[in-house]
Amino acid sequence: MTNKQKGVLLAVVGASLWGTSGTAAEFLFKTTEVDTFWLIGVRAWIAGIILTSFIYWKNGPQAFAILKNKRDLLIGILYATIGITGSQFTYFMTVKNSNAPTGTILVFLAPVLIIAFVAIKSRQIPRRIDLISVLVALIGTVVMVTGGNFTHLAITPKALGWGFLAATTQAASILMPGKLFKKYGTLTIISLSSLWGGILFSPSFFIAPAIRPTILNWAIIVYIAVVGTVFAYTLYLSSVLYISAGLASILEAFEPLVATILSVGLLGSDFDQMKILGGILIILATALQVIPVQRTKKLLHKVAD
Repeated sequence: MTNKQKGVLLAVVGASLWGTSGTAAEFLFKTTEVDTFWLIGVRAWIAGIILTSFIYWKNGPQAFAILKNKRDLLIGILYATIGITGSQFTYFMTVKNSNAPTGTILVFLAPVLIIAFVAIKSRQIPRRIDLISVLVALIGTVVMVTGGNFTHLAITPKALGWGFLAATTQAASILMPGKLFKKYGTLTIISLSSLWGGILFSPSFFIAPAIRPTILNWAIIVYIAVVGTVFAYTLYLSSVLYISAGLASILEAFEPLVATILSVGLLGSDFDQMKILGGILIILATALQVIPVQRTKKLLHKVAD
């Protein structure tokens, strides 16, 4: 197996596991009265302890080096609160108020928000390819939330609102941690962020009722934390050691694909053809961001010929 094939496999499996995590959460929301705060707290503690233990085993005390730098620690806490914990909570709230495919695809609007943020910050007009991406994403969103019938919404306003927040926090999780990742390592920051998320949501253990302690329910919770979080992050982030970040981003489309197949096939979720079309357009908008401009021009010329 070549390095590229290995990288593609890691990215596909990692993204797919994220997709299964969303479907597993949807199953819990449909079959139990699990509280979202409680679920996020349990997931964060399990994932954080496993990841941090692994990093400590690998790097020793260096795993906690960020604690010695007050400025980096403050930025890390802000990132952990808004980026990691915030994106996970808003995503699960979107799934709870709609389904896994809808929640997963709405998160893919994050690149559009990043384009808008960069344009405002730099006070420059976005590139042509960026404007095309935004237009395609907006069309996809309209098609998805209306189901092709512009007189009503195919998803609830509440689900749409949480979906927008999920995309916003996801954009923040991409924009905020660049320097921290380079200085301390991606998995290190994610592991400590998960622990912080567990701390933030710990009060829910005493306020929100726990779900009925059946073996199946707890197995799904452990699956979400270990497979859908720890393994998914580790595999996907490892893929960039063998392939470009751009290719890895395109392969992330396997997340909504798997979520849709499992959610519709196993849980009978409502996700008709128009929603699928809208989802494809939103994912396409993200894919356009990683196609080189010159390559795009060549493709357009070939189509014209």
